[in-house]
Amino acid sequence: MAETTTHMGTHGAAHHIAPTTRWRKVLRFHAHLVEMVVVMVLGMMLLAPAWDWAGAAVGIEALLARPDVGAVVMVLDMVAAMTVWMRVRRHGWPAIWEMNAAMAAPFAVLLVLFWAGAVSAGDMMLWGHVLMVPAMAGAMLLRPAEYTEHVHGFDLVWLRERWPVLVGLLLLVGTLAGAGAGDGVPTWLVFAMALVYPVVGVLRNSIRGRSMVLLQAAGLAVFGGISLLAGVLVGQDTGAYVLAAGLVGHGVWDAFHHRANAVVWRWYAETCVVYDVLLAAAVLASTLGS
Repeated sequence: MAETTTHMGTHGAAHHIAPTTRWRKVLRFHAHLVEMVVVMVLGMMLLAPAWDWAGAAVGIEALLARPDVGAVVMVLDMVAAMTVWMRVRRHGWPAIWEMNAAMAAPFAVLLVLFWAGAVSAGDMMLWGHVLMVPAMAGAMLLRPAEYTEHVHGFDLVWLRERWPVLVGLLLLVGTLAGAGAGDGVPTWLVFAMALVYPVVGVLRNSIRGRSMVLLQAAGLAVFGGISLLAGVLVGQDTGAYVLAAGLVGHGVWDAFHHRANAVVWRWYAETCVVYDVLLAAAVLASTLGS
C-alpha cells in the first residue's frame, strides 16, 4: 500500500505530500545508487592529478605505478569523494562508514588474490570496479529508509566549516614542494608543531591546572626527543620511520585537543591533523619507494 504523509504548514493547514509508493522507493534507491557511482568516478578522476604531482614531488612515481599501490590509491580517492559527498547530502556517519567499507571490500579481496598470483593486475582492476557497484547496493540495502524515504538536501554549512582541511592541504603542498626541491622534510618540524601548543596556551591563557601544565610539558619533551632522534638518524630509513611516527603521534595529539577543545583553537587542531597524517604518509611512501 502507498504511504501518505501529512505535513502541517506554518498556518496550521494540512498539506498532503505525494504518496511514497513502492515504485517511487525503487526509483529513489536506484537514483541514489547512480548518484554515488558518479561521485565515485569523479573522485577517481579529479584526485588522480594530485597523486601524480605528489608522486613527482617526493620521487615515488615508480611506487605509484605498481598495480597494487595504484588500486589502493584509487580506492582512497573514491572513498574520500564519497565521504565528503554523503556528508554534504546529510547522510549519517554509520551509513558513510558502511558505504566506504563496501567500496573497499572487493579490492581488499582481489589484492590478496593478486599477491597470491591467482589473478592478474588487469583482472584485479576490472573485477574490483565491477563488484564495487553491487557491494555499494548491498550497503544501501542495510539501511533502505536512508536511500528511499529521506530527502537529504545539501549541508553546505558543514562544507564551509571544513576550511581548516583546505589549509592543511595547502601547507602539505608547500612542504612537499620544498622536499621535492631537495630540502627534505625537516626533522625539527615535529618539535616546532608541539611547541605551538604551550606558546598558544600561554597567550590565550588556556592552560589551566597542574595536570594540563604537566601534559603540555610531557608532550613537548616527547616530541622534542622524537625530533632529536630523527635528526641524529637523518639520511637513514630508520630516521624517516621515526619522523613519520612522530608526525602520526602529533596527529593523535591534535585530535585529542580538537575533541577536548583545549589549549589551541579547534581550527588549528583540525588543520594540523590533516597536515600531520598526510605528511607522515608521504614520508613513509618516499622511504619505501626509494
